[in-house]
Amino acid sequence: MKCPICGSDSNEILKSKMEKSKSTKSKKLVLKCRECGTVYKDIVKEKKPVDYRIIISEHEKSKKEFIKLFPEDLIQVGEILDANGTLVEVNSLETKRGSRATKSILEDIETIWASSIEIPARVGISIDFKGRILSKKVDMPRDYEFTVGDIVKMGKHIFQINSIKTIDSKIRKGSALASDIKRVYGRPVKVNHFNYDLTRKVV
Repeated sequence: MKCPICGSDSNEILKSKMEKSKSTKSKKLVLKCRECGTVYKDIVKEKKPVDYRIIISEHEKSKKEFIKLFPEDLIQVGEILDANGTLVEVNSLETKRGSRATKSILEDIETIWASSIEIPARVGISIDFKGRILSKKVDMPRDYEFTVGDIVKMGKHIFQINSIKTIDSKIRKGSALASDIKRVYGRPVKVNHFNYDLTRKVV
């Protein structure tokens, strides 16, 4: 807020009155410029938060809720939101035009698609027995790290991880967090030792 006479933004608030409507709240101010002493009025408008539909994925299940956000705010994929007490990560944004976006002003958004980050990560495990594939899913802490080359026990099988498919790519060396992994691939090995046991984590 700048003085209409001298342009200074140094002001003293003499009077303030709040007014509300369905979509906005306004603050009517009487101000006095500290530079030239001019008394003038101004109005500050603030939009209220509105309900946005959010679809929260919890593995194979999903639920619809509504979350209050400010229409003028920017939202983007990867952002963490508090959805009524549950922390979720934004996966996709559906605009009012029916298209998908990676970021947008909320005013243009119809539905937010997200996944809960308060439940374990569900990771697919595939063991290749020379063409016969054993496929399972395990629930792991989201910060658990899988590494290519690890020797792993799962039930009566012991296998070595030879590659990992993440959300973005497939890796043949290095590590990845369970929260970023879609599937772990391995081949059986004839050893009696292993780095960790997934038997009790099988869904």
